Amino acid sequence: MTDGAGEQPERAAERYKEITALVAEAVDRLNARERERAERLEEELATGQDRVESAQQQRDEVAEGVRIRWNAAKEALWEERWMQVTQLPPPDTSAEPVPAEEAIRAVQSAYMELHEAVGQRRWSGMGLLLGGWRGRRES
Repeated sequence: MTDGAGEQPERAAERYKEITALVAEAVDRLNARERERAERLEEELATGQDRVESAQQQRDEVAEGVRIRWNAAKEALWEERWMQVTQLPPPDTSAEPVPAEEAIRAVQSAYMELHEAVGQRRWSGMGLLLGGWRGRRES
């Protein structure tokens, strides 16, 4: 005759093993999900860093192009004694942001308008067109 008391500890031990197996499986699933999430976040971070570096490079290229054109404009206006030519002003932080290509076109357009207005044929706008940021003075 069995009193059932011996079965309960065995049953409790089996149930404990089942529960711990379920918990271990849940922990494994959670760890896998967290690894996937971490990989996605690392990819997003890398993409974001690439975008920041690209934007900084574009900013530097635009700034260099503006500096070159500013200096060329100052040289073109050298003979205009009545005009007070200053150093390159700081960027206008209140201006609407635009893509780098649009900024380059706007600066080039303004430079070419100045070139035409001054009427100095000794300056070459061809060297400053969109593709070539380096201007040359014709001899």
